[in-house]
Amino acid sequence: MVETGGWGGIAHYTWNLCTALAGAGVEVSLVTNRDWELAHLASAFEVDRCFSAGAGYLGNVNALRDRIRRAQAGVVHVQSVISTRFDALLWPLIRRRAPVVMTIHNVRTHERIRWDDWTLWRCYAAANAVVVHTRRAAEIARERLPARARIELIHHGDAGFLQGEQRPDRSAARAALGLPADAKLVLVFGAIRPYKGIHGVIAALPELRRRHAAARLVIAGPLLVGNEAEYRDAIHRARLEDAVFFRPGYVPAEDVATYFAAADVAVFNYRDITDSGSLRVACDLGTPVVATAVGSFREFLTDGVTARLVEPGHGPALAAALADVLGDPARAVRMAQAARALAASTWSWVASAKATAELYEAFGRGAA
Repeated sequence: MVETGGWGGIAHYTWNLCTALAGAGVEVSLVTNRDWELAHLASAFEVDRCFSAGAGYLGNVNALRDRIRRAQAGVVHVQSVISTRFDALLWPLIRRRAPVVMTIHNVRTHERIRWDDWTLWRCYAAANAVVVHTRRAAEIARERLPARARIELIHHGDAGFLQGEQRPDRSAARAALGLPADAKLVLVFGAIRPYKGIHGVIAALPELRRRHAAARLVIAGPLLVGNEAEYRDAIHRARLEDAVFFRPGYVPAEDVATYFAAADVAVFNYRDITDSGSLRVACDLGTPVVATAVGSFREFLTDGVTARLVEPGHGPALAAALADVLGDPARAVRMAQAARALAASTWSWVASAKATAELYEAFGRGAA
């Protein structure tokens, strides 16, 4: 299993999948970054922390090829590449030693940079099979990959280890994060990027506060695109300095569940999406969700049953949906419970690992 970054949602996904595969009797070796953030977790699989920024591209390529040669891998499953720009040349070489499976976590580059998009799809085209998480992602993959490409739909698993042994209660979570105990907290969680529509959430907050004066917004996650000043300026222009907790920094894995436990509702105002690990975490941890009716959100969420869905770019509808969730806690709990039941069944890691193991076995039989 190859996961080069060592942090964030893909690293968490990879750990959970490796754990589930190992539990199903599959021999797994994870090749990841020296700065792997999950080193404190006990692993039921081998972990080789060989990648590093200091080694340069060729150094990391050599480390990977050496590990694959020594392990005599039956399948090389890639969760994240070393370089989107150069790996299209690497994976055909790896494929000579073992079948290559690639998980496409994002079938579209978030910022739609054409060169990155083109080179990334060349990587995927070099794989023996690709794994996607939603029907919409599978449709896009069929449009972008050669007709002979093998595309496997295997659902993203649940929150896994992020659930912890015991979810903190709301008051304890807020105290731990320094958030007000009596506020109605709206959470925007995850990497801060334009396609997530965070400016739209900020713009909807004054209307929400007219309906619920105690409403406050928490924005937590690494700022990957744009700059802090533009968000601070938007908060200032809306006169919301006392109503927004803006925390543009990476949230360690051990604090993720605390943020969701502290929130009354998590909002995902995305312009478009084929999947979202953060939204799945919210559902699995039992936090009510308001999301836009875009991409795969419409595929696995039902308005009024597992979440509230609104049309993208519609500020008044977003504010109204958030107000409805905050104003009817009993209904919000019912939706959150329904979403959590979905996560425990359809999104379980047991199901994902079973489907993944069957894919590996197909290569072992020469049936792929």
